[in-house]
Amino acid sequence: MSLSQPGTESQGVSLNSAVPWSMPPPWVRAWRRAWLGSDLTAGLVVAVMLVPQSLAYAMLAGLPPHVGLMASLLPLLGYAVFGSSTSMSVGPAAITSLMMVQALTPLAVPGSAPYVALAAMLGLGSGLLMLLMGRLRMGFLSQLLGRPVVQGFTVASALLIMAGQVAPILGWPSLGQTVPDLFEGVRKHVLDAQGAWRWDVQTGSLLIGVGAMCLLWLGPRFMLMLGQTMGLRASGAQVVARLWPLLVLVLASMVATWMNRHTAWSVAQVGAVNVELGGALRALSSLTEVSVTSLANLIMPILLISLVSFVSSMSVAQTFALKHSERIDADRELLGLGLANVGSGLVGGMAVAGGLSRSVVNEAAGARSPLAGVFTAGLLGLLMLLLLPWLAWLPKAALAAVIIMAVSGLVQWQGLRAAWRYDRVEAWAFLSTAAGVMLLGFESGILLGIAWSLGAMIWRHSQPHMAEVGRLPGTEHFRNVQRYEVESLPGVMMVRVDESLDFTNIQHVEMGLSDMLNRRPQVHSLVLLLSAVNRIDHSALQALIEFDDAQTAQGRSLYLAEVKGPVMDRLRRVSLDKRFSGRIFLSAQHAWDALQTRQ
Repeated sequence: MSLSQPGTESQGVSLNSAVPWSMPPPWVRAWRRAWLGSDLTAGLVVAVMLVPQSLAYAMLAGLPPHVGLMASLLPLLGYAVFGSSTSMSVGPAAITSLMMVQALTPLAVPGSAPYVALAAMLGLGSGLLMLLMGRLRMGFLSQLLGRPVVQGFTVASALLIMAGQVAPILGWPSLGQTVPDLFEGVRKHVLDAQGAWRWDVQTGSLLIGVGAMCLLWLGPRFMLMLGQTMGLRASGAQVVARLWPLLVLVLASMVATWMNRHTAWSVAQVGAVNVELGGALRALSSLTEVSVTSLANLIMPILLISLVSFVSSMSVAQTFALKHSERIDADRELLGLGLANVGSGLVGGMAVAGGLSRSVVNEAAGARSPLAGVFTAGLLGLLMLLLLPWLAWLPKAALAAVIIMAVSGLVQWQGLRAAWRYDRVEAWAFLSTAAGVMLLGFESGILLGIAWSLGAMIWRHSQPHMAEVGRLPGTEHFRNVQRYEVESLPGVMMVRVDESLDFTNIQHVEMGLSDMLNRRPQVHSLVLLLSAVNRIDHSALQALIEFDDAQTAQGRSLYLAEVKGPVMDRLRRVSLDKRFSGRIFLSAQHAWDALQTRQ
């Protein structure tokens, strides 16, 4: 449901529906003609911004630059069919580009026809998987990756991307996608066979790359400052600043062309770019050159790229949903992203996801609905027809500078610092994921982060907190005896178990209760407060029965209190309510009153 402040026009649309695949899309029913101008303006601005970004991310993925442009057309249309965010813009993304090059480099030579075909298959496979997940309403999987895992993966990936882009700035080939590969690649370029230092740098590319980075860093800041001086709205100044990379690329192309013609300082440029009808089919026909084993090796990357794309895109969508009081439908997002990736794969593109920077510009430029993405796709197609011959002059070093500046904002350590202060286990999930990505690759890093998070969750669940409680004087409130001054009944111990009981923790609970009772041999009545117990599995139930028998043999009575309704329903199925007849109390106070009268 979309909300607005009194007296203002709603900024969002209601995007809820009975089923995720309902047609027409909810945003179509909510769209207003008054939004046409805003959506058209946003479409134009984002289309211009997408040109340098798509080219740069395609290069990062080891693909010909035009593939990034192709991957920005149909995905925008596909997302508009199902997507539930009014502001999010989909297309090539830095993180997915890095994941692709790590997954595909062992299978084919970057830039070759089989490599391009495998990239298209990766995007197509990810799209089909997300469509299936959306049809099965598996949007809840967006919560599978904990925030520290996502943050650790993002930071490590951004650092690897930035380090890897040093290669085109220096005029070197790819250095690899992990820290060990990067060190080995640098060593080969700075040391000769005898171990002596050498200068192996393309001076022209270095000058272009460093100059482009300086302009990319100074330009937006200058424009924002100028906008404030001239009284421009912050959103308007921000849009202008986001378009600055395109101007930098144009200037870098002009300078690089002049240097190649009039100086000895050569600059590597993209070269001729040809996009022909049927190119996607010809790329896919190159799969005949790829072994079945290589295709099978795409299964895990498809799974992980789908998951990471979905989680990161949901994070972007939720950011704007909170701002505009919208509700994001996770299942529709799966369908929208799935159709977007299928569209990209069919035209020989690459895997796509929701991009934060594009979405920021889209929203700042006035986007009111996913129709802005439709306009972006159409205008981008027109720009491709006009700009395609000029792409050959783009210097690779300038594209690398665009990538470095684009991903530098992803290196944020606030999440690690906050996790370290709050919970060291969560901080180690961040660190283990980041270390795995940087040292072993994205697959190992994500799996390591998931394994750490799941292991920590299981360990915590297996070590439930138990507290002996007493009554606060003059009240009916029961609190931990170690935290409050409380009163207790002679010979009665009341223990609260703060976790559901199952096979992973029931032994720990039994041992903990036994230790408490051994320290208090005078106890004849033990009351278990189950207010925090949401479930008791079969193993825990059998252990509870055996524990009750053991206490009876030792002359003690076991009582239960504050048993939740669903738990009580299960206990009745096995007649445990009859076994504990007269020993189950509605509340701790009821147990207190009953046992007090039996003193």
